[in-house]
Amino acid sequence: MEIELRIEGRSLVFAAKEKDQVISTLSLKQDISDNGVAIFQICNAFTKGIYRRRGYMDANLKEVFTTLQAEREPFVFLGTREPEIFENKYGFKHIIAPKDPFPDTLGRIVDVRSFISYFSNDKEFVLSLRVYDDMLIENDGIYFIHCSPDGGVLTPVKIANPKMTNGEGEKIAAEAEVSVDDLIQFAFGLKTAKEAFKIVVPIKEAELCENLDKLKFDIAMS
Repeated sequence: MEIELRIEGRSLVFAAKEKDQVISTLSLKQDISDNGVAIFQICNAFTKGIYRRRGYMDANLKEVFTTLQAEREPFVFLGTREPEIFENKYGFKHIIAPKDPFPDTLGRIVDVRSFISYFSNDKEFVLSLRVYDDMLIENDGIYFIHCSPDGGVLTPVKIANPKMTNGEGEKIAAEAEVSVDDLIQFAFGLKTAKEAFKIVVPIKEAELCENLDKLKFDIAMS
């Protein structure tokens, strides 16, 4: 199997092929949000009937993730009437509350550092955050997040990989924990900070939840 890429207008088309025969395709469409940010949507996914459930679409989707990670794009979304397929296997989550008769809108964080940098706060904000991502392991780890004293966008730096220890052999800990699933739903307003984040330091729970709930996510979906 090989994955061929071609550009069609504002879309990048991924085509899984065997012996020059196209078996499965999907398009990665680029749009511009209301505030000028590039937003990527997976659409027009198709696999020839006799080749379904053989891993061709899986290969296309994983190539999409690799391509977007290389460009440090924060997330990708799609519309589907079969959300469980993308939720269970690829970590997509609802970013807009489902509403019949429209397809469900799901999103998936591709690059955690880029995603966090679209949050902003009006005051200084500092947090060490453990992020869990079982599929895209590049995202999995502990991040130090800082917002300047004058307010503005958050600056995230990955400071540790899972199970990394310090110079004394102690496991590096964080003040709060979150999965990429919960983080994207928090960003789009489907979960509060208390619902999305686990505060590891109990005495800081009220303070951290208050600061997290004041964060603004600066990607507006058209």
